[in-house]
Amino acid sequence: MSMKILGIDTVTHACSVALSGANDTIVERYKVEPKGHSDSLLNMLDELLDDVGIGIKDLDAVAVDTGPGSFTGIRIGLGVAQGIALGLHVPILGVSSLEVLAEGVDSKINAVLPAIDARMGEVFWGRLSRVPGSVGGWVWRNQPTISRPSLVPALEAKELGVGNGWDKHSDSIKCNSRSNIQFGVFPRARSVVAIAERAVLSSELNRSVVSPQYVRKSVYS
Repeated sequence: MSMKILGIDTVTHACSVALSGANDTIVERYKVEPKGHSDSLLNMLDELLDDVGIGIKDLDAVAVDTGPGSFTGIRIGLGVAQGIALGLHVPILGVSSLEVLAEGVDSKINAVLPAIDARMGEVFWGRLSRVPGSVGGWVWRNQPTISRPSLVPALEAKELGVGNGWDKHSDSIKCNSRSNIQFGVFPRARSVVAIAERAVLSSELNRSVVSPQYVRKSVYS
């Protein structure tokens, strides 16, 4: 029987929860709303568990988007995820929001430059390559960082830009063609779960505590 892994993502304007192990599929609840993640997350979690017909005590593991993104959003998702994992004595996995964005692109895309709006005229960004067999399925070419949009490197051939950092700052980020940008995309819990499922196969889903990835020390709420 497949592991029942709960995924949580609240680090941007989108709020979502997802669950694996339900008939070998990933079931998700997703909505975009700038505020109210705290209430929405708990309601969506209850609805999701009711829909698949399991109780919270049936979960085998929890995975959560740990940022970078909204400080408040990171804390909401991480707080709920840690509470569930500690209460049930199940492992927890933290996943970068930039890796979550990469996971959501077409499976034929192997190079991704995800970017998330960091406000104050800055973006969180990193670069990843798809590497089958690696933990999570992706490896970093540039670790998560924060900078002015003009300092983000230009997209390489066959590299895709994705995330709301591109939505807001695509005119400032070096770009040879807007056809290499996927607009209107937020991190989603179903991608968190997909990464966690691969981590299980790599025996990496065995942690009891995860930490937020704020990247910037000052508050973006």
